Amino acid sequence: GLSAETKALISTYRDQDQKADIDWADQVQRAAQLQPLVADGEAVLELAVDQSADAEVRISGWLLTKILGDDVVQDDENGPQIGQGTAADRIISVTDPEMRHGRKSRSQLFNGYKVSVSTDLDSDMILDIGDVSARGSDGQHLLPVIRRTETETGVTVEQAMADGAYGSGENLAACAEYPPHPVDLVTPGQRVADPVVHKTAFTIDLEARTATCPSGQTVAGKERHDQKGRSTLLFQFDRAGCEQCPLFARCVQSKKHGRTVQTTAHEAYLQAQRQRQQDPDYQEQYRLRGRVERKIAELAYHGLRETRYLGEPKRQLQRLGLGAAV
Repeated sequence: GLSAETKALISTYRDQDQKADIDWADQVQRAAQLQPLVADGEAVLELAVDQSADAEVRISGWLLTKILGDDVVQDDENGPQIGQGTAADRIISVTDPEMRHGRKSRSQLFNGYKVSVSTDLDSDMILDIGDVSARGSDGQHLLPVIRRTETETGVTVEQAMADGAYGSGENLAACAEYPPHPVDLVTPGQRVADPVVHKTAFTIDLEARTATCPSGQTVAGKERHDQKGRSTLLFQFDRAGCEQCPLFARCVQSKKHGRTVQTTAHEAYLQAQRQRQQDPDYQEQYRLRGRVERKIAELAYHGLRETRYLGEPKRQLQRLGLGAAV
C-alpha cells in the first residue's frame, strides 16, 4: 500500500543505507548530491505530518528538521549548500542525538559529553559526579554541583575550589549571594596572551566611572546595558592619544577608533577576586585543588572517558556506579 514516492525513499535510504560515493570536497558534486537529499528530506517530513500522533514519528521528524536546520543553507539561487561554521547546539549523531561538540581548549576539540566531579578536600571522598553536556563552559555547572552536594550529602559547602573556567563574574556573584550562606570561590588568576595591554592592566574606578590605561590616559565611562539589561560601562579612548603610545600596535585593533574597554555587570566581584589572587596565602591555598585532579585521573583510569550507554539516565547511572567503585 505504499506510494511510489515512499518506495523510492525506502529503497534509497533504508535498503542501501550508505554514503554517496562522490568527492565531498568538490563543491559541484556536493551541490548535486545535496539537492535530492534535501528534497527527499522535506518529502519525508511532509509524509510524517499525517503520522504526527505517533511519538516515534514525531521524534524522528524533529531530528530530521533539526539536522536540516543545523547543516543546510540556501545559496543565491535558492539551492542547498552546507552551511559555514557550526550551528549552536548542533546535532552530530543520529544514533546519539544528545551528543555535542566540546572543547578542552581553543585548539583541542572532542565529541561526546563532560563529567563534573567534586570531592571533599580532607577525605578525598567523591561528593558529586554528574553527566553534563559537552557544549559551553565548565563554569556553568558550578551552582548545580554545589546544590546537589548540599542536598545529597547533607554537608554545608562553605568554600569551593575550581579551575579558571569557573572564575567568571557570574559565578563569583552567585557564590557571594548564595542562599542561605555565601560560598567562598577560590580560583586561579586569568591567563591572558598579552597582560601588558589586557583589560586587567587598565585601572577601572567604578565609583568615579573612569578608566586609566597603562600609559596614563584617563577617560570617563558611558553607561551601557548587556544582553540581560544589566548596567555596564564603556570606555572609549581617544585615537590620537593612543597613536602616541608605544603600545599602540599591541593595544588597539580598530582601524578608526582608539582602544575600547567595557566592564561587565559583575566587575566589582572580578576586581576583588583579582586582588585576592595576588596574595601568596591565597595562591598557596589554591594549590590544594590539585587533589581533585588525582581523583579525576583515577576515575579516567577506570573508564570515565568511555561512555557506554545512550540516554542521560543511563549515562548518569554509569557515572554514579564508577564514582561509587572508586
